[in-house]
Amino acid sequence: MSEARSLEVVFPGDTNHLGSLFGGTLMAWMDRAAYFAASRRARGAVVTRKVDELEFRVPIHVGDFVEMVARVESEGRTSMRVVVEVHREDPADGTRELCTTGHFVMVAVGDDGLPIQLPAT
Repeated sequence: MSEARSLEVVFPGDTNHLGSLFGGTLMAWMDRAAYFAASRRARGAVVTRKVDELEFRVPIHVGDFVEMVARVESEGRTSMRVVVEVHREDPADGTRELCTTGHFVMVAVGDDGLPIQLPAT
């Protein structure tokens, strides 16, 4: 199975008036992590077909480190289901907690943008 990790830090411009990370910003970070994992498996270009589920459990605040761990959990002929887990980390004391989980369907595509078969593993 293919895996990718990505790390971000939350700056004031990434947050709402309460100082917590915008959901859309987090979703973009998660989509990028899903892309990395799926692209590794496909050994080429992939696109996001859909987001099956996105669950925000714990808010993420200014200054937090945000780690996305994306893993290809299943695959079909041209598509892959990628789970992305998001952990927040307080850089001051190192405490971590799972904040968000999402499931992304990614599709391998050729130069023409059309789906192509995944290479053999």
